[in-house]
Amino acid sequence: MIRSVSVKNAVKDAIEIFQFDQWLRFYFVEEKGEDNLWITIPDDVMAQVKEDYPALHRLADLVNGAKTDYTRAQENVCAYVAARLDGQKYEATVLPQVFDNATFKIEMYVFNVWLKMHEKHLDEEYQTFNGWMEMWEGWNSLDEVKEYRAKLVQGGTDPGTPVCATKQ
Repeated sequence: MIRSVSVKNAVKDAIEIFQFDQWLRFYFVEEKGEDNLWITIPDDVMAQVKEDYPALHRLADLVNGAKTDYTRAQENVCAYVAARLDGQKYEATVLPQVFDNATFKIEMYVFNVWLKMHEKHLDEEYQTFNGWMEMWEGWNSLDEVKEYRAKLVQGGTDPGTPVCATKQ
């Protein structure tokens, strides 16, 4: 099996996984008892995810019906990224570079800005992951967003992102 050494492609794949996790937690977390949050994904949504995003379906299946919190969510996503990408799709040396990559950090930061800015709108009506990504891509292509991203890149600021330990 030939594994890629493209950090750029690995960044793109990792971002998609983090975005998908955000979507799952945005729409499918429900409270069961005091301080107990669970991810419950309806069967029809699971079927649609399996059809549209077969690789991401494995993550949805992993977390569906499971208790969640920030730590568990981060562990699940990091484990999924490691299992799906590290040493499988990409050479083992690639993933450690992803989480330190400025593009990854900036893209995740900008995505989270979008999410916060659009939370009320996204909460009004359920959006499929495809719908989310179309909205994201439309907003992300605005000149103002491009200018903001350029300022982040030029400023050399580290907007911060989740930390994932990978195999080394």
